[in-house]
Formats: sequence, structure tokens, C-alpha cells
Amino acid sequence: MIGKVETEDFKMNYAKFGSGNKTLVIVPGLSLRPVTPFAIAIENAYDIFKEEYTIYLLDRRDKAPDNYLSRDMARDTYVALQSLGVDKAYFIGASQGGSIVMELSIMHPEMVEAIAVASSAAYVNEMSHSILDNWIDLAKKRDAIGLATHMVDVVYSTNMSSHTKKGYINSFKDLKEEEFIQFINLCIGFGTYDIRSKLSSITCPAIVVGCEGDRVFGDGASREIYEGISSNNDRCELLIYDDRYGHAVYDEADDFKKKIYDFFDKY
Repeated sequence: MIGKVETEDFKMNYAKFGSGNKTLVIVPGLSLRPVTPFAIAIENAYDIFKEEYTIYLLDRRDKAPDNYLSRDMARDTYVALQSLGVDKAYFIGASQGGSIVMELSIMHPEMVEAIAVASSAAYVNEMSHSILDNWIDLAKKRDAIGLATHMVDVVYSTNMSSHTKKGYINSFKDLKEEEFIQFINLCIGFGTYDIRSKLSSITCPAIVVGCEGDRVFGDGASREIYEGISSNNDRCELLIYDDRYGHAVYDEADDFKKKIYDFFDKY
């Protein structure tokens, strides 16, 4: 089911699937377009959760304002979930979505059962700043093909990129003006993100997933998150994949969903 949350301040698209008594919320990473049109593919990918969980896939809010920070995204995620009647949930956040999930777990710990933070970072480092700047520049030039090409090359492993590049570019080559503006605002707001001093405030069960082949944040970013959370949380685990995978290891690794499912099952 595809729906839209409408509050006094914003509108946000979401997809809902599964029929379980537990609630799982998927917060995706930065995307050139809303992810809810791809809900069927995502539902299939998370099939293992559907019997035990009711699953919500959340887009970013429509018309993201200037200086839209990760903590603002977390606030809007919380408000949207409250509007949907969700008081407590498990969360999976990928890339920028991981920053949102971590911010939410600090702002509203009462809502969070457990979190999985995949291919994310505690702050935007020099390497990822350079990537964001390049994406912003291509988006400002309205170069959809160049932007899609660069994204698929840095987000996916070389092997995955070679198989998916043509389809990925075709999916985004006709970006609309409002989609460019939305993407630029999401990139700019993310550029100032830094949660390093607050990681020890995350006390819920957490699994941090990274990859040695991550060309967006680097292979040390997930370890830094783990070290910060686990310094005050003995229910934090770290899972690092090797360099056969890219930043989007959450899409590439066949066992990723099962690993997260098993971790959540403990709590």
C-alpha cells in the first residue's frame, strides 16, 4: 500500500507492507527520486520480515526546505510515524538514512526498539564532502545522466555497477526540476552533519554494518559509529563486509537482511 502522511508542516509519502505484530521502519539513503515507487522491489527484498513485522518505507518529506538537516529529517520521521499510529518500532537506516535513525534514537528513545545502521557515518568526512559537492554541482547543472552515472559508480561495487549502470541511468535520466531542487537541498543539509559527540547517548540495541569497499564514507566510518555507541552500550554489534561489496552493501550482500532479522530477533 502506498500512502501519504499530511501534517500541518509537511507531506511525506510512505509504503506499507507485511502483516506482523512488530513494526519495522526502513529509512533509505539519499536518492535522486522518491523510493516509494520502487516499493514492490523493496518489499520483495525484505520478504523475510513480512510475517512478523508490519513494515513502513518512508520517503523524505515533500519540498525539503533550505538547510534541512539530519535532525530535521529525524523530527519529521518521528512526526510522520506518530501520524501513522506508530509508537514503537525497529529501524533500518541506510547511508543518510542511518544518520536519521541515529538522530531519532537520541531524540525519541521511547520510540526505538532497536536500530540497524548500514553504510553510514558519524559525520561527513573529507571524502564524502567531495562526493556531495560533486553531486550538488552536477544537479545544479541539471546533468541527470552525469549525476546518475557518478552515483552508481561510487555507491555500488565495480561488479554491481557494471551490471546495473544502464538501468540506473535510464531510471533517472528524465529528472524533473523539483527533483533536482529536492536533491540539492538534501545534499546541502547533510553536509554539516556531525553526531560524534552524541553517539554514546544511543542506548538501544544497535547493529552497525559497514564495508571495506565503501567509496562514499570509507571503511572506517562504521567502526567509528560502533566505537562511539559501544562505549556506553553493551548491546551494540559490528558487522563489516569485505571489499567485494560497495557502499550499497545493504543491497548487494545476499545475507544482509537475514543478519539484521537475526539481530532484531534477540530483542
